[in-house]
Amino acid sequence: MGQKLMTTVESIQSTLSVESIEPHILRIPMAAPVQTPMGMVDSTIALLVQVKLTTGEQGWGEVWCNFPRFGAYHRAIIVKKVIEPFLKSRSFAGPRQAWEAMHRAANVLRLQSGETGPISAAIAGVDIALWDIVGQRERQPIWRLLGGRSGSINAYGSLGRSHGFEPLVEAGLERGFRAFKLRCWGDPRQHMEAYVKARAMVGSDVDLMADANSSFPLNEAVAWSQQFADVKLAFLEEPIPVDSPLEIWKALAAGAPMRIAGGENMISADTIEQAIGSGVYSVLQTDMTKWGGFSGTVPMSHRIVAKGIRFCPHMFSAAPGLLASAHLLAASNSPDGSLEYGIEYNPPRDEFLQTEVVNGRIEVGDAPGLGLNLDTAKMDRYRVPMPNL
Repeated sequence: MGQKLMTTVESIQSTLSVESIEPHILRIPMAAPVQTPMGMVDSTIALLVQVKLTTGEQGWGEVWCNFPRFGAYHRAIIVKKVIEPFLKSRSFAGPRQAWEAMHRAANVLRLQSGETGPISAAIAGVDIALWDIVGQRERQPIWRLLGGRSGSINAYGSLGRSHGFEPLVEAGLERGFRAFKLRCWGDPRQHMEAYVKARAMVGSDVDLMADANSSFPLNEAVAWSQQFADVKLAFLEEPIPVDSPLEIWKALAAGAPMRIAGGENMISADTIEQAIGSGVYSVLQTDMTKWGGFSGTVPMSHRIVAKGIRFCPHMFSAAPGLLASAHLLAASNSPDGSLEYGIEYNPPRDEFLQTEVVNGRIEVGDAPGLGLNLDTAKMDRYRVPMPNL
């Protein structure tokens, strides 16, 4: 079955000759900065990529750049100085061939620089844009082009905090969300009051989840997870770092009173394959703007679903990434999948996205490609200059 599904992206032949790739960095200061285990977040930031072909066709993608905030500049330079010259030097039979070629060509640089993440993310963002072009060319939405049966998907409301959640969750309930995820980094006792209130607020029929952002000590992870037993979590996300020893992950999965989720920090095919077969994860949350784009992540999503693991793509950024992740989830045909949707105001997404969450669902639609119409004049409000190198 795996080999058959792998041909889904490989079998789509559509000649691609790149003329240019333009990175666009958008940054908007936040009114209320948020503290995270990765550092203080004082702005929303996004790195969009605009790919133009010699035929005049163009598409949009997104490169993950949330942490550190200045990483957007570095990834933009990788797109412009490394990816663009390579793609312009030859033609490709389709996006999957281009994706494989980009990874091969950048492999020595990846090893020498030690920068697997930035390079993988740059390739992923460009791959998304190439699929956007092919979808437009074929006059099909990407989700249908890649084998999806329905363009209607579930979404859950994701918050970057636990304290002060009430107005956000209340607004989310009014919009029809049927699941919410709060953050809980550090000792759960510091957050438990918020989770108890949240459970009472949403009721027993709405899913409640926790994201620990890899902040639990390895020797306390099982005990700390058990503190959430009374609030009936649907899943606990990344309580420990993804590279923790497998035996500790297995002990956590066996001892926690809820499902274990993870995946956003898995940035290689081997890591994701190992997670699928590990028996640890009941929920996998790969981020296609960090690794894979459509070419890598669609085949992987089918293997996740075939294994009986719930597929819930990670996404906490701008409009192209959100739409691409929605198409990915629809193409996976996951029976119980759900897309992460940050319910706080996010200008790089909300200023450009026509798709809305209604009754906890997103209708991806039938527009060709991503179905994204970016207002480039509006982008100028938030655009920051590219480094002049």
